[in-house]
Amino acid sequence: MKKIVLLTILLVIMPFHVITYAANEHNTLKASFIRNDHLWIKIGNEERRLTNEGFVRYPKWSHDGEWVAYLKGKMEIGDYLYHGELWIYNIRLNKHIKVKSNVTNNFQWSPQQNKLTFLVKTDLYIIDTEEPASPFLVHQLADKVENLSWYPNGEGLLISSKDSPKLHTNIKLSKLLIGDNRHKPITKPVYTIPVEENEYYVSTSQFKWSYDRKWISFLLNPTASLSADSNTLCVLSEDGQVFQRIDEMLNHEEWLQWAPGRSVLGYISGFGREALKNKKLQLLGVPAFQKERLTPEEYADRDFSWKNNHALFVSRSKESEFVEVNERPLPSIFEISDNQKQVTFPGKNEGDFAPQFYLNQLIWIRTDRATANILVSPVQNISKKEWIKNITMASWYYEKWNWEEVFSLYRS
Repeated sequence: MKKIVLLTILLVIMPFHVITYAANEHNTLKASFIRNDHLWIKIGNEERRLTNEGFVRYPKWSHDGEWVAYLKGKMEIGDYLYHGELWIYNIRLNKHIKVKSNVTNNFQWSPQQNKLTFLVKTDLYIIDTEEPASPFLVHQLADKVENLSWYPNGEGLLISSKDSPKLHTNIKLSKLLIGDNRHKPITKPVYTIPVEENEYYVSTSQFKWSYDRKWISFLLNPTASLSADSNTLCVLSEDGQVFQRIDEMLNHEEWLQWAPGRSVLGYISGFGREALKNKKLQLLGVPAFQKERLTPEEYADRDFSWKNNHALFVSRSKESEFVEVNERPLPSIFEISDNQKQVTFPGKNEGDFAPQFYLNQLIWIRTDRATANILVSPVQNISKKEWIKNITMASWYYEKWNWEEVFSLYRS
């Protein structure tokens, strides 16, 4: 009886937003997003503004949905935020905590624990929000790091680094094991990518694992001016024994995604910085390394995501030269399975981008180049329903919008 009375008291005094959060945490859509340059969250139908000052971008969820990390700074050229103050927000406590200044936009939560890694230039740091320390202690793990990703089991990081500051030097991939003593992480070599005298590779993208964790995909990035037009898609076996350079594509990490349950990599290939032409969705079967192109002639694919192992959603438009803005085509979403069919029908001067499939629903962004809304629909009978209105427009470059700057769907 005492336990029942105590539980009743706790329920009475708990803040309303905490009760709502707990009730919806597992069975409704949840997102963080940017509106008027401020951070918001939406859980089901409840929307809440979280910041009142600064220029906020890149909301990112912790694996359990307890925290949102974000970058706050000053607007730079093109409404882009290259680096700024890294903050984290706890939903249950309704509390913001500043982590560190001058952080790049490459910060990542562990897929298994509430640990957050981030870069200050090429210095790699970590915080653990489950530590009792307040404020949380910031530990440096390594220096001279070009890029990184967590291993899927959360035991450590795969990092890339250059042998030396010279241009034509090899790129090393290493496994950084993070134990209890963060001052002495263990580094193990995985693979060294040879860079020839006629090559200009300086870095890699982040890394993505196949469902069985046996294969890793990533991009080799040349110097900035070259990277704007072409990067090299690579696949590496987890043990470092097999390495293949696959194709040319732009430096958009969301344009390469593994199927959820088989060793097939989807990616949008094509040379040239314009997203309006020569951008073709391809499938790569591993380890046979056989390609299959899915994009019809005279079309360009702009974004995509997997629905299941044998079906995808793709944002697709007619191919076009880089003509005047009002003459550039905007995309619709198509479903690709045994056949290909258009499933969204935006109005004139509107386009549909960034499709995602979650909880048996299709979620996407619709924009007229001036405003943007988040739409959602059951996949059985797709029809538009505005879920989040008037998010901040993402920065764009040659018709490619960086929607991860302003929208993050929580996926448990």
